[in-house]
Amino acid sequence: MKTLSVILLLFFTQFNLFAQYQIKVADKDTKQAVVAAEVYFLESKTSTTTDENGVFSINTKNPAMLVQISFVGYKTFLGTLTPQNESIVFLEPSHFDLQEVVISGNSSKLQGENVANVAKLSLTNNAETQGLSLSQKLAGVAGISNFSTGAGIGKPVIRGLSGNRIAVFSQGIRIENQQWGDEHGLGLDENGYEQVEIIKGPASLLYGSDALGGVLYFSDERYAKENSLESIISSEYNSNTDGWRNTGAFKFSKNRFHWNAFGGYTTHEDYKDGNNDLVPNSRFHTGNFKTSLGYTGNQFISSLKYSFLNEQYGLTEIEENTESVTKGRQPELPYQDLTTHLISSENTVFFDNESKLKVDLGYVFNNRKEFEDGEDAALDMNLSTVSYNIKWYSPKLNDRWALTVGSQGLYQTNSNNGEELLIPDAVTSDIGLFAMSDYYYSEKSYWQIGLRMDGRHINGKQHSNENKEGYFPVFSETYTAFNFSTGVYQQLAKNFALRANLSSGYRAPNMFELLSNGVHEGTNRYEIGNSALKTENSYQIDISLDYKNEHIELFLNPYFNYIRNFIFLQPSNEMQDEQPVYYYTQAHAYLYGGETGFHFHPHPLDWLHLEGSYSSAFGENAEQNALPLMPSQKLNATIRASFSREKFLKKFSVYLQNQYSFAQNRVAQYETTTGAYNLLNAGLAFEFHFGKQKVLLNTVVNNIFNQKYYDHLSRYKQDDIYNMGRNFTIRLSLPFQYSIDK
Repeated sequence: MKTLSVILLLFFTQFNLFAQYQIKVADKDTKQAVVAAEVYFLESKTSTTTDENGVFSINTKNPAMLVQISFVGYKTFLGTLTPQNESIVFLEPSHFDLQEVVISGNSSKLQGENVANVAKLSLTNNAETQGLSLSQKLAGVAGISNFSTGAGIGKPVIRGLSGNRIAVFSQGIRIENQQWGDEHGLGLDENGYEQVEIIKGPASLLYGSDALGGVLYFSDERYAKENSLESIISSEYNSNTDGWRNTGAFKFSKNRFHWNAFGGYTTHEDYKDGNNDLVPNSRFHTGNFKTSLGYTGNQFISSLKYSFLNEQYGLTEIEENTESVTKGRQPELPYQDLTTHLISSENTVFFDNESKLKVDLGYVFNNRKEFEDGEDAALDMNLSTVSYNIKWYSPKLNDRWALTVGSQGLYQTNSNNGEELLIPDAVTSDIGLFAMSDYYYSEKSYWQIGLRMDGRHINGKQHSNENKEGYFPVFSETYTAFNFSTGVYQQLAKNFALRANLSSGYRAPNMFELLSNGVHEGTNRYEIGNSALKTENSYQIDISLDYKNEHIELFLNPYFNYIRNFIFLQPSNEMQDEQPVYYYTQAHAYLYGGETGFHFHPHPLDWLHLEGSYSSAFGENAEQNALPLMPSQKLNATIRASFSREKFLKKFSVYLQNQYSFAQNRVAQYETTTGAYNLLNAGLAFEFHFGKQKVLLNTVVNNIFNQKYYDHLSRYKQDDIYNMGRNFTIRLSLPFQYSIDK
């Protein structure tokens, strides 16, 4: 209660100290003002635009503000401004696409200048993202795949790794929602998020355990522009599932106070495959609400955030394929009912020496229920997690050296209320300490190095009697790890840049891998844990070579990842309770592959864009046997044309996309191969203006030729259930914006 009182005091106390500074944005060559440039303050998530004189205002006494300034035809500016000493910022003319900022690292960098390999995906009105689930949309990024259970449940796979090997961050804290299960989804809805940053490879140095394979860092939508009110309502229809998705948003910004609210509801019936056959009980529906309240002080920024998500997913069973199919939206037995609450407080304090302290506190409550044959939940688990994330950023010393030190930790309890237990009642506690340094040789070169120490302790309670299904012995174990990371960014020539990273990561085994003993209904197998499992340790080298000029961008990104004590499920010839028995075991593993691609945007044909990418991920153990569930190689190609007009149809774009998945013949023992398939997608996007009212209309058709196919990472493939067939999507959005007198 005391902590809550302090937070509320920070929000609502009136401050008399008030300083306003004006800064002009101008063309570097002509020195002319740049009018209507977008100015975004990253720490406060607020924005404004330059006026008719190219001027914007900063209402703060902060000694240093991290600002992103962008405008079409110029290179994106990212820098720390000291309002007391600076009065003008120059933008450099360029035909390159506007670069976005990477915020998931220890310090914000432009996307092309970051040491780590980070991909980005926009989540706001992006007509080219494919799929009904958020995980399906993420799979459009090179090197990312989707481990799916039907149309609604999906888990992102980064270079062959998923589940507990991928750390997910939202509202500044790690999301914990029983992510260890194959059929457990991502547990987030994109409504209220502006973009997601995807760190490929070990990121345990900054994010701790479970970041061994990578990180998904979700960035909240920014607040309304200063002294304005914004809202948007959107409705989307999907023909394949007769599905609807309706969302709304409201944003308010007045002087130093900011408020966002988002809500949405999604409902789908059973999907149809390439044969136009219904897949029984693949229906699902979700509801979400999210809100945030922010305050920008003279020397601090604070926000209080809350989000709620309820999901219900039907689970298709093999025997249902021979029965008559009944249409409907309410999932039939068996189905999952998942509820997640997330509350967090993000706070940044600025000091006079230009250093800053960032403190994020959070609480996540996740309830997972599975209904199998009645009104009472057979599985009913509650997971409560309290966590913190603290970072201190030093000022840049001698314009060359900067240091970041921090700590993360959590306290987590799992309790069971249903008759069926997959994991026992348990308590998990984590703590980690790290330090990372950036050293800048010049504007075109810098080096990054860091060290980290972690500890995790797990206590599990005994349940049932020995030699019975669902028996869990008393368990208590501590795991420790030391990790490092080093990387370099070097501009080799005018248009060439090199990034090279060597990093380590770790993951402690989870309760399911250690102690499971029973039938996991969602996976149709009897799984037996191994209490002797050791910590996984990863060592990856990652190299990225980029070329960019005014017409084309090219990238080549190979990697090699050695994982010591890799944990996996080993199938056996045994049967128990009429299900095949799988054992958790360990072996050293090697994962390697990479991504390469291009983006061709010829000048002066600025309306034309050609993009393509190839991605591969191969995995094998020390005996050179293939690892299970490795994604197939993929080849994506897109041609897009975008036009701007002065009439009521302001913007118009069209795209054609081809996704080719190679046959997957490198499979583990008892794993089946998967044939190649080719998907063709197309879409149109319109922006109409009726007076001052903007109307956005998107139409998309996926799998145009109604291809009948299995994806290798579909859990339904083993039951001879195809992926989704042709789907038409139409989305209508109405944004509103009003100015508020200061």
